[in-house]
Order: sequence, then C-alpha cells, then structure tokens
Amino acid sequence: MKVLAIDAGATKVSGAIVDKINKDTFNLDEAAIEIQYRDHPNFNTSFTRTNLKDQYQNIKISDLEIQQGNVYMDCIIDLIKHFTSKAPLKIGIATAGIKDMNNRGITIMANGPRMPEYLNYIESKINQSVYPLESDANMCVWGEEYALDGSLRNINNAYYLGGGTGTADGLKLKSKLVPFDQISSWIAKTIELKTRNGESLESYTSMSGINKLINRLTSHDIGKIISELLFERISTIYSGWNNQYQINRSIISTHPYMNILLDQIIIGQRLSIFLQSKIGNDIYNYIVSGLKDQCSKANPIVKAHFIKDENFITKRILLSKLREAPILGMGAKIWMENC
Repeated sequence: MKVLAIDAGATKVSGAIVDKINKDTFNLDEAAIEIQYRDHPNFNTSFTRTNLKDQYQNIKISDLEIQQGNVYMDCIIDLIKHFTSKAPLKIGIATAGIKDMNNRGITIMANGPRMPEYLNYIESKINQSVYPLESDANMCVWGEEYALDGSLRNINNAYYLGGGTGTADGLKLKSKLVPFDQISSWIAKTIELKTRNGESLESYTSMSGINKLINRLTSHDIGKIISELLFERISTIYSGWNNQYQINRSIISTHPYMNILLDQIIIGQRLSIFLQSKIGNDIYNYIVSGLKDQCSKANPIVKAHFIKDENFITKRILLSKLREAPILGMGAKIWMENC
C-alpha cells in the first residue's frame, strides 16, 4: 500500500507518494507532480469568487461557480489517475477553505470556487474513498514537523507563517502541534486581522498580496508590517492578546501557554522563497530590523530572549526550503492515523 498526498492550492494541484522512513519521519518517494488549473480546457479566466459575506450567508452557487469548481476537481482526478495505475493507494487532500461538518466539501472559499460536493465528485470518478479533507495550513505545519528535513523537528516552541496565494498560520507549543482552529479564543489567524487603517494583514504576508503591493509600497513599508505581525505573535503567546489589530470578533487576553517564548519563527512556502530573492531580501532585512526595534522595547525577559548585543538574534527566524510541506504533512497524517 502507498500513500498519495495532494496539495490542492488556489492556482494548481500538486501531489506525490509519501514514504514512511520510521514512525515519525517521512519523505517523498519522488518529485511532486503539478497540474495548473488554467491549463484545463474549461478553465474560466474571467471567473471571480463570490463575495465572502454572501458565502457566509450561504448564497446559492451559480452555474459558473459549479463549472469552475469542476475544473479544479477534474485536475485533482487527473493527478490521482497518474498514480493509481502504479499501485493501490490511500489518498488524502490538503486544501484551503472552510469545510462542511464532515470535511468532505468546501462551503466557503476565499481564493476560488466553493465545492460542497468535493469528495463526492472525486470519489465517484475514481471509484475509491478519499481521506477527509485537511487544512492546507495545518498540513504545512505537519510537514515541517514530520518531514525528514522539517524545520520544526526538535523545536519546542515555534510560530509558522506560510505565504502563497493565501496565508497559513501554525503553532508548536510545549513540543506539540497546536492548530489555530483549536485556540481561536485567544489568537487570530492572519486572514482575520486588519491594520488600524483597515488593511488586511494577509495582503502583506501572501505572495498574491505582496505582488500587488510591491509596485506602490517600499520594501521598508512591507517589511515593517510583517515584523509587527510577527511581534504580535511573540507577545500574544507570551503575555496575551492586547488589541494590536482590528478583528471582527472578541479575543480573550489569557490562555494556557502564557509566559512561553518562541524558540523559532519559521517562514515557509513561496513567501520564504521570495524573501531569499534579491528584491525579497530587502524586505527580509526590514523584517529583522523591525523585530529588533520592537523586541528592544519589550518586557526585559522578551528582550533578553530575542536581542543580543543590541541586535535581533537572526537564528530565531528560519526561512524554510520545504516547498512540499503540505504534501509531506498530509502523507504523514495518513500514515500515522490510518496505516
């Protein structure tokens, strides 16, 4: 039996066979296969997603949205068929969006069509069951924890920020992975947060957002906003939420993990690759300088943990190169829970 893990993103689907090395270490059997949605003959280049407010009000899905959703799912089916000819498979899919109660359909989607019949449609075409849908953000963190070269291995306390079309948030606290959905009472996902000017934080942490900002804002402006978000994570975990951002719900100011200092901030996915480029490196340097300024003014214990010789300790930030993190995480979860 082999495990096929799939990362169904906003612009493409990619997947690979994930091998088990030992009980908590996994690797790819071979390089991941990618299929771009736009290459499908029925892809609608003019499609725009339904307004999120309308989605939350459960407005009816239009025929155009159904057709675009079928394109996404057909690409996943094509990917699966590439592998099913080789051996029997256990299949799992990590994807964005809010799922239904059974984790079989996507009822709210920020960067694409809603697909409430997601697994029903796919299973009917491949004639086998698929593991319940998983959050791509959570699987990024699983990948960094359980991949052979994952950045979370042997780390006790860390925050993960993954930037692609959207943003993935993850936490590892007291040596255990802590999904954001389970701790939403005291910490918010990046997609929920807005600056005092009403700007979405995700527009500064996702590559789709940065690509729009980079022509009108300086590297300093973008780096400063990202550094402020990272410092909010440091301070919220250590001392509780302090209303640093606008958010359309209540957050409590105490939690069970208070007084924990992050050992590592891990930046992953396309955001990590970008920050290692010539243009992105300028933004990265402003992220570091912004963290230096904020941590220098923080609680003495926080300052001592992050500042040395009046500089931010750069080893506290790691730019992950594990691009296949959600695939590896999805594969690891299937192996550990179903094999």
